[in-house]
Amino acid sequence: MSVTEIVEAVRALSPSEQAQVKALINSLPDDMPARSYNTHESERAWIEQHRDEYLNQWVALDGDRLLAHGTDAREVYLAARATSDAVPYVERVKPSDRLPFGGW
Repeated sequence: MSVTEIVEAVRALSPSEQAQVKALINSLPDDMPARSYNTHESERAWIEQHRDEYLNQWVALDGDRLLAHGTDAREVYLAARATSDAVPYVERVKPSDRLPFGGW
């Protein structure tokens, strides 16, 4: 639902219902914290640490815990979901993008 649709829906409410919405909005803190989201830092660190062991495989992680790995992404995902209630972070482990340093 867009903001415009929400505003239209509020305008369609009765005056008492609009007063309830206004009271709710006024009760919200002025400095509401930004919504946090998972940046998967621990998963990316795990992949960096174990890159050579699982190169060209799919890995399913919950934080720094390996849930499943293999060559078929779907099978890895399903195996991970069978072992954990968490939605796994699934990624194919690729070679590092870093080029070797040749020096001058």
